[in-house]
Amino acid sequence: MNTIGLRGRKRFIFASIAPSAIILLVFSYFSFAYCIYVSFFKWNMLSPKKYIAFKNYSQLFTNPSFWNSLKVTLIYSLISVPSCVILGLIVGIILKNARIGRSFFRTMFFIPVIISMVVASLIWKWIFNPTQGIFNYLLLKIGIFGTANTNHWLRWYLDPNGGALASLLAVGIWKRIGYNGVIFLSGLLNIDKEYYEAAELEGASSFRQFWNITLPLLSPTTFFVLTMEIISALKVSVSPLVFTNGGPIESTTTLVLLIYKEAFENFRMGYASALSVIFFLFVLLLTAVQMRTNEKNVFYQ
Repeated sequence: MNTIGLRGRKRFIFASIAPSAIILLVFSYFSFAYCIYVSFFKWNMLSPKKYIAFKNYSQLFTNPSFWNSLKVTLIYSLISVPSCVILGLIVGIILKNARIGRSFFRTMFFIPVIISMVVASLIWKWIFNPTQGIFNYLLLKIGIFGTANTNHWLRWYLDPNGGALASLLAVGIWKRIGYNGVIFLSGLLNIDKEYYEAAELEGASSFRQFWNITLPLLSPTTFFVLTMEIISALKVSVSPLVFTNGGPIESTTTLVLLIYKEAFENFRMGYASALSVIFFLFVLLLTAVQMRTNEKNVFYQ
């Protein structure tokens, strides 16, 4: 009876896992393997594939657009990731210390998270509109950029010298800090109050408590948020597509957006697949470095 019961449980577990495993196999592993295969061909999805060996990869490393998109992605990530983590922590602390209306403020901070990136990008594109945007209107009213005759200063998402990328960063940070704040709030509420009570008895200041108690015990949460932010920043593509279409002068063309454009606008599927493989290897290397760097700095209660 025990053997039959054990076999039945194994069959039930296998039957429960099998559909998800098949979906993962087909849409993840098989797709990636096919992507590697296609990267060795010249193919526009209409004509037959033509084998060209490593030509897509050699062309990739000599293409200025690839290096530009990599630079844009790295700059975006280096600004977005720490900003979202720090601001998310501040939001979490504010929510934790809120005496009234915690649920209300949590909902207000979380609303941007549930808005699709397409809608969020359109909202901010209107806010930064050179002639009708509320942000430029307020700046003109307080005299920061002079009068409306100098509106060339106000074309935020049309400025290739940093203004367009700054506009994308505003969208991304606004959309992410609410999610991070709620995650940090959960981590803060899980810290035992006895640590703070003992520190107060020893005369520790609020800053010392935060530095020596909150930050170390919050490190697992911080590690999770940091990982999610790095993933989110590296794969950013929707906001530059909707906001600027990668322009002006490719100043907001990220690596994932370049892959999309090469595949579905230029129909260079082989070249886009090679870009995807390089992007995967880059993310894999970055993840390995992050794991090795953070495993010594994460503390558990």
